[in-house]
Amino acid sequence: MKPLLLLLIFLLCPRTELEKKAKLNAEVSLLKLPSENSQVIPGMVCTVAGWGRIGQNISTTKLHEVQLEIQKDKECLSRFKRPHDSTTQICVGNPKEKKASFKGDSGSPFVCKNVAQGIVSFGQKEGTPPSVYTRISSFRRWIKKTMKFFKLQAQD
Repeated sequence: MKPLLLLLIFLLCPRTELEKKAKLNAEVSLLKLPSENSQVIPGMVCTVAGWGRIGQNISTTKLHEVQLEIQKDKECLSRFKRPHDSTTQICVGNPKEKKASFKGDSGSPFVCKNVAQGIVSFGQKEGTPPSVYTRISSFRRWIKKTMKFFKLQAQD
């Protein structure tokens, strides 16, 4: 599996800096953010990449990627005790397949057509699908406001 290399913007830690400036190239690029009204729908297949476990007790040092299908909200409603909010969450991963994000993947990007649509949030402790991802489009206004704030603060 060819690793998907991405340069992520750490919105919650905007002062985090790399030791060396990242060079953008064919393998390292910026991710686009979705518009506020961007929709992902059940049946769409998107990519998640992360360094999470690849089995119950199997860690990895390689970045792995997997194609996962967006599910109807009812798939997550029936499997998790906490309520599923479709305005801020996406239900991801076909229960009939043995593919899912897992422990250590939280915070990883969920990319659809070169746009970061979600962020891995939580899943089932066995690592079976589906999992719940944060819907980035719901937070677009907050992201822009936060980026603007830190840009202004950096100029002081």
